[in-house]
Amino acid sequence: MAISSTIRRELDGLGVAYRQIIHPRTMSLEQAAEAADVEQQEMARGVLLKDEQGIVMAVLPVSHVINFHSLKELLGRTLEMSGVNGMSEQFSDCEEGSIPPFGSLFGIETIVDESLAGLSKVYFEPGSHTTLIELGGTDFGNLQKSARFASFSTSSHDLKVRQAKEQGGPIVLPEVEGLTPLAEVKKRIEGLYKLPAMPEMARRILKLRDDPNAGAKELASIVELDPSLAAQVIRYANSPLFGYAGKLDTLQEAIARVLGFEAVLNMALGLSAGGTLRNPPDGPLGLNAFWKHATYCAAACQMLAKMMPKGKRPKLGMAYLTGLLHNFGFLMLGHIFMPEFFLLNKMVAANPETPITVLEKRMIGMGDAQNVLSMGHAEVGAWLMESWEMPEELIVSMREHHNADYTSEYAVYAQLILLANTLLKGHDIGDADSDEISPAILEALGLEEDQVIEAMVEFMENSSNLDDLASQLAA
Repeated sequence: MAISSTIRRELDGLGVAYRQIIHPRTMSLEQAAEAADVEQQEMARGVLLKDEQGIVMAVLPVSHVINFHSLKELLGRTLEMSGVNGMSEQFSDCEEGSIPPFGSLFGIETIVDESLAGLSKVYFEPGSHTTLIELGGTDFGNLQKSARFASFSTSSHDLKVRQAKEQGGPIVLPEVEGLTPLAEVKKRIEGLYKLPAMPEMARRILKLRDDPNAGAKELASIVELDPSLAAQVIRYANSPLFGYAGKLDTLQEAIARVLGFEAVLNMALGLSAGGTLRNPPDGPLGLNAFWKHATYCAAACQMLAKMMPKGKRPKLGMAYLTGLLHNFGFLMLGHIFMPEFFLLNKMVAANPETPITVLEKRMIGMGDAQNVLSMGHAEVGAWLMESWEMPEELIVSMREHHNADYTSEYAVYAQLILLANTLLKGHDIGDADSDEISPAILEALGLEEDQVIEAMVEFMENSSNLDDLASQLAA
């Protein structure tokens, strides 16, 4: 499907000139803009919003975010994100997930941000994930029919953190009050405690974990119920990271010859839990970056744990699991706080040098949500793991993985994550504040700086399988 029949009919009816740009299939407008070499501020996005009165489409540049306070003042309505569920009839001539930014053509009340009005040309997705349309700015406005034009968005450029002029001065966060639909906050905080159910596969694996008589055969029989999961485990066991000379063809071989029961159990537990929540693919917090960071951190934690002196060494499988899921709270934030997550993702992209914990406290801890969400993704992830009755080691490491001063029970897992993320920062992966290795963390783990740096170089040289695994998890 190249162009929605509704869009084509209107374009032809107006007799306007337009250009089709064909590009490889993409999963988001950000990806489409990059594939077609188009500036995001010239590309229109249609966002579906809702309240008790019905659906509204807000149209704004891909480079901007909605100011919900402004929308409330303009429309007198308290709107929240809607998504496309239940809208298949209105957009029946469009590919799933591709929403043209012309709501009025599809019978939806529409408001268009004025930042699009003065452009000489506008690009948009016409109901296809492989096509963009280039249209003159005036023609874009004419195609909006009965839509209202008003100012209700904030540019990503305005989300940049400012640093005080004096050396060492305080960070000045951009003003983002109003970019969250405040009427939603209380409802979504209450909804926070109605967390998603644990996946059935993860539930079975947890039950097996408590069975003292379980072995490789029983574990393989459960994991093999999901062929994709089984293939991911086998591919990981075949990775150069383990240096196995032969070729592993079955899950039982991977368990018996390379990974071991406990490691495969925890790996399968993490991978099965990880497929539960789906966020947008792009940006530093999107699924692509999330799963690359998660898979690399998990393998690095396992490697570093193996290097530790035997007297200090934790369970290798648990080191993998805690590394894989330590940022799971971001998936949960995207699930419950969609507008804030979208905005946070933009802010992290605009401010790569500012610690994520600084940005998210301002973003996620606003208004009535502040007391509940003051610890951001770390606390939210721990809440979810507690509700799923996951291992205590995982819950603690999730909660403390940004806390270099934590030394209580299960601190070793949080320390491994901190060290792994610091090392990965030197390779432009992850969200560590710095690539400067902490002597205190090294001492706590019984490791030397030269030792871990050398190991990390070899690790990165043998990491291609991790990229494949991350791509599968993000797909």
